[in-house]
Amino acid sequence: MCDLTHMISEQPECEIIGDGDDIYIVLDGERIAKRGRPGTKQAGTWVVLEPGYAVHDDDDGNIVVEFTEPPRLH
Repeated sequence: MCDLTHMISEQPECEIIGDGDDIYIVLDGERIAKRGRPGTKQAGTWVVLEPGYAVHDDDDGNIVVEFTEPPRLH
């Protein structure tokens, strides 16, 4: 489950998926972050793949997705 902190009125669809190699946060069908692989500098953190987001784990083990700038329109 993703806890979304944002400034827009619609709640985007957020899910966590794995492809066998990596774990991703998918927001409205777009991969916005992936989990850092063990043995790398990013291990245990979320690596943001799309600008405008920050992703981190909170103290309760929830994943928090924050918008750092307005979402891009495609």
